[in-house]
Amino acid sequence: MNRLMATRRLVVLLAVTLLGCACSSAERSKETPASSSSARTGRIRGVVRLEGNPPARGVEPITQDQATCGTSVSLPRLALGKSNGVQHAFVYLDGVESGQEFRPRESVLVDQNKCQYVPHALVVPTGTKLEITNSDPILHNVHGQQAGEDGLQTLFNIAQPVRGQRTPVDQALTKPGIVLLSCEAGHPWMNAYVFVANHPYVAVTADDGEFVIADVPAGTYRIKMWHEGVTLKRNLKTLQRYEYEDPYEITQEVVVQPGVDAVVNFDLSLRPAT
Repeated sequence: MNRLMATRRLVVLLAVTLLGCACSSAERSKETPASSSSARTGRIRGVVRLEGNPPARGVEPITQDQATCGTSVSLPRLALGKSNGVQHAFVYLDGVESGQEFRPRESVLVDQNKCQYVPHALVVPTGTKLEITNSDPILHNVHGQQAGEDGLQTLFNIAQPVRGQRTPVDQALTKPGIVLLSCEAGHPWMNAYVFVANHPYVAVTADDGEFVIADVPAGTYRIKMWHEGVTLKRNLKTLQRYEYEDPYEITQEVVVQPGVDAVVNFDLSLRPAT
């Protein structure tokens, strides 16, 4: 009888031990992906701020389609949030040839609303197609241009005379870089920027100027801030286009460590007015 009870105790003890090992193994298997991911990547965060006082805002009169566009437009092209945080700036890792997969999206919508492009700045993977809609009851055109060896090269130029018209752009955006969208149908202040990226390590600054680039493999990188030119140089009336100063670009070095936030801030200093 004692031998039988001892045997039963041994069986129960072995079962409890095996169950505990199985649970422990399951818990470890749940933790492994997260811990292995954080062991290989880190995060970059920071803020882009305007250094000094904001420039005085110039105003250009609007002489066409005033019922939709208004009677004047405020310049220059600089949107600020709290503590002079700069909105609509691109921050990206420069010179990165590969990384996590960044698949093209089927299409990305850009709207023309009250004589402005919405959104003003966006990031898309290479191979993505744009889709343009016109929410205004007036004629707009969308002229897409990208910098090349001989200056700006036209990618597409689409007219949209009908409110509610929605036009897919046949040509995908296949070349990495920044594409300028403009309207030459009497609305020269209209502009937007599309960052075409071949890797996911790109961000657009938020309303407070902050940005985050997540899941960056550990290593040392060049990180760049890009913001469109702010000051209007010329109004090219015959071309129905405004010409602005050159864009602003700032480059720093950043070291990304596994599981750690690397903080990089950019101070945007505007060129003196001439």
